[in-house]
Amino acid sequence: MERHEILSPEINWPDLVRHVAEDQVVVELADGQVALARLVPIHKPKSFSDLDKALRKLPPLGDDAECFEADVQEIRSSMKPLDDPWES
Repeated sequence: MERHEILSPEINWPDLVRHVAEDQVVVELADGQVALARLVPIHKPKSFSDLDKALRKLPPLGDDAECFEADVQEIRSSMKPLDDPWES
């Protein structure tokens, strides 16, 4: 965690806030030895587009692909259909 003195003339507040948001760091603001506040980044919700990008970055299964497919098919065939698709 970074620590910054609130009275420091070197602090550029807009740049500090951008730093927290973009670099996902927590910054503690202090007056001398006394901590007064923290700037904490807001975690942005993930979208299906983010999921797609993450899945595309995964390495291929290679030799395990056929075994994995067989396991998935076995699990699917062992599941009974739900009356209500929203029911869990």
